[in-house]
Amino acid sequence: MNSKLIASIVVAVVIIASVSVIYAETNKTKAQPSSITVTDDLGRNVTISLPVKRVVSMDPSNTQMMYAIGAGNLLVADTSFDWWPSNSTSLPHVAMDSGVASVEQVVNMTPDLVLATTIQPAQIVDQLENLSIPVLIFEPQNISNIYSDMLTLGNVTGHQSGAKAEVNHMKTVIRGVENKIANYSKESLLYMMWPSPIYTAGPNSWIDSYLEAAGAVNIAQNLSEPWPVIGEEQVVNDNPQTIIVDNNTGVANITYFTSGNNSQMWSNISAVKNYTLQHPTILILNVTESNWMNEPGPLAIYAVQMIAQFLYPQAFE
Repeated sequence: MNSKLIASIVVAVVIIASVSVIYAETNKTKAQPSSITVTDDLGRNVTISLPVKRVVSMDPSNTQMMYAIGAGNLLVADTSFDWWPSNSTSLPHVAMDSGVASVEQVVNMTPDLVLATTIQPAQIVDQLENLSIPVLIFEPQNISNIYSDMLTLGNVTGHQSGAKAEVNHMKTVIRGVENKIANYSKESLLYMMWPSPIYTAGPNSWIDSYLEAAGAVNIAQNLSEPWPVIGEEQVVNDNPQTIIVDNNTGVANITYFTSGNNSQMWSNISAVKNYTLQHPTILILNVTESNWMNEPGPLAIYAVQMIAQFLYPQAFE
């Protein structure tokens, strides 16, 4: 065997050995970690074993986020309030009409992860975590928090690309709305969640961020709480040009403002005085529209579009 051939064989062996080492090191770095620690919306650090294969959702907004990022197949239970997407309604329910979940039912589903909101009493979360069932609590204060919650879910469930795609889609839709209404003067608005006393959406609430994205000036944005009572005197003084009424208020139509018990107060409000069928300045939401507003998740884009079209219909013609 000549020296050149020997040298070629040695070089080939060295190259193969080097490639093997690189391949082994690369695959070592890509190995699936056994757990992940993330921070939820209450600032709690939650450690979750991986991979996550069984998820229980205690709120429709969490269910919607799971399906939107492509992780809906991991859900094994949700609530009796779930309605979107339609196939979510076929899952077993761990939270019924009261909204509060049954710990026993959750445990029976043997979940790797539970998704909750602050609707669930702290003792339920504590009981589950004492049983070594991790609980993530999502309580977004604005649209940006919804984005970050969805990205967190993507990281936890292994659906990072789906989460990024959904967040980018939402950003594109909302940016499109903002561009359409950019040249219009902003309208002042009262969002009525309950009529007497008047509960509304204040600062650090996701509804306030929807209103802002849709070009509304929320008359409650300077109050001190996310979900405050706003006094009748302030409503009169701020004189909103428009009013949106949640479906859960029991206010069925415009007559509540024009001939109801408090009609004398409302008669001084621009939104009531200027209301016509051709140019409605009061919007009473239906059930689906109220769900868009009250369930912070991927359906936020429909809420923002709805508000903007109500306020500035000419921008969408």
